[in-house]
Amino acid sequence: MKFDVKKAVLVEGLTKVSKVIAAKSTLPILQGILMEVTEQEIKLTGSDTNETISHCIPVDGENVKVYETGKTVLQKQVVDIVKKSRKEITFTLDGFTTTIRSGKGEFDLNGLDPEEYPKFPKVDLEKPTLVFNGNQFKDFIKKTAFAASDKDTRPVLKGVFCDIQGDCIKLVATDSHRLSRVTHKTSNSADIQLVVPAKSLENAIKLFDLDYEVEVFADNGQLLAFRNGPTIYLTRLIEGNYPETSRLIPSDFKANMRINRKEFLSGLEQIYDIANASDGNTKGTAKLHVNGEACLSSHQAQTGKGRIDIPYESLEGEDGFTISFAVKYAIDSLKALECEEVDFKYTDSMRPFLLSPSSDTSDLEEVQLILPVRTIES
Repeated sequence: MKFDVKKAVLVEGLTKVSKVIAAKSTLPILQGILMEVTEQEIKLTGSDTNETISHCIPVDGENVKVYETGKTVLQKQVVDIVKKSRKEITFTLDGFTTTIRSGKGEFDLNGLDPEEYPKFPKVDLEKPTLVFNGNQFKDFIKKTAFAASDKDTRPVLKGVFCDIQGDCIKLVATDSHRLSRVTHKTSNSADIQLVVPAKSLENAIKLFDLDYEVEVFADNGQLLAFRNGPTIYLTRLIEGNYPETSRLIPSDFKANMRINRKEFLSGLEQIYDIANASDGNTKGTAKLHVNGEACLSSHQAQTGKGRIDIPYESLEGEDGFTISFAVKYAIDSLKALECEEVDFKYTDSMRPFLLSPSSDTSDLEEVQLILPVRTIES
């Protein structure tokens, strides 16, 4: 194996595939990067068995020139070496030793046998199940994945439930204390239900080039594949039945308060430090009292108390209600909504409340649900 490559294109590929490589693994070979060089492309692969990333760099005679084909498994240190190299880099493989030359620098890295690198199940990449533009995909994930659980007690809740029924796709995430749901029209005709690890989806939006489309391939019962330009990202699906969540979302409300999202968010962020201290630096609890205006407050005997009054735009229904909730959950939800005004839909002090955009300006339906917190005053 021997080839010349421009630093920029190789750094991009190595950085992407290295994101899923664990510092320690029961399979030492998975602590390295598989490099396969053909006359058509350089293919880089990184994996931890649950997530696998492949990135292809085409041989174009300008950025990449191949003199001899071959393959090897390189130590992860190759990423830092390449990042600190000159613009032009030459790779040469002799046995299991890869020599990297750039400018006056030369490094010999001991590699591993590429034939021992695990073979992963094949996914048919001919016909995508769904196609999103890059920013649309990112938007869907940012609005849902944060609400998934980070606890191992119920593994299925660590995922985002993807429910495709006819011309509609629904994404749902919940940790049993809050819930996020987006619904969008799609041209897909197949009915599919699967649970994708939230962590994988969040990794994907950091990894992908949003100038490219994101193609989703869901024809394998164990794996889900995403293709984004020259990058392919495979993740194992979460097994188990996702709970029925539609019944958790109230349909009748005692009050609907319309309020400026940024002002509401700013008020929550200001009161968060006192609220957080009063809850042992976990999520923090604040009280919202609505009576002519929205009053946010938090009181902690040792730390102090805070109060912020925020005028609302309008109120339909009951005027004069109080509800307590985790401040962080409300902040996360308001950041996800990204609209000018939100509707705060109240049912009861001990029942979930909803946050949703006040106006429907797109074909995306979204709702954020938060369970209240029981306090002494409740």
